[in-house]
Amino acid sequence: MVSTSSIAPPEAGKDKLDNLQWAVQSRARNQQSCLRLLTLFETHEKQWTSKYDAPIAQDLIAVAFSLWRAAFLADKTGKRTEVFKDGKNFLETIIRDNAIGYLQDKKCQEWTFNFYTRNARHTLEHLFKLRPDLVQEYKNVTRKPKERWEYCQELLDGALTKFDKAMADEATRAAQRQTKQEKKEKKRTMRKVTRSLTEPDRKSSSGMKA
Repeated sequence: MVSTSSIAPPEAGKDKLDNLQWAVQSRARNQQSCLRLLTLFETHEKQWTSKYDAPIAQDLIAVAFSLWRAAFLADKTGKRTEVFKDGKNFLETIIRDNAIGYLQDKKCQEWTFNFYTRNARHTLEHLFKLRPDLVQEYKNVTRKPKERWEYCQELLDGALTKFDKAMADEATRAAQRQTKQEKKEKKRTMRKVTRSLTEPDRKSSSGMKA
């Protein structure tokens, strides 16, 4: 006879599946953002490696990675006592094992989720200071764990859309400047060639007058 105490209630199973579905969908959404960011870097590498944009590239990577890591850690209570407990255990693991991986992150998710989403938030706030025209300001209101993740991911997606357009526009302007410069150089070269061809005629005409 199976003990009923060992059977989880239907609600628990449904919550587990709901949490897993959310985690998978959120990780997939974040992966799409990572791919968009990589495409931006590959397409406009010269711009991203400039002194002005290189720090922004680092920040965007930091946000994307932090949210990627946090997606499977959002199933948490958010209780202060649990956060403190997991934070203490995390610290003990660092001291005892001198190594941290995903399993340790998951085991201490009450604290690690806060760590990764807080890092995403602070980096988004820094990006807003650097490029308020392209990054939306972070609105500091109380949110549940999953809502906090979704809000940060939304800000990242919005920033990527605006950076994509800004980079494309700048590339177009740079190409137009290059074309304009090439036309100027071509005209300058043509004038030099014309002068070199007509110079002997001038000298010959001047000699005849003398």
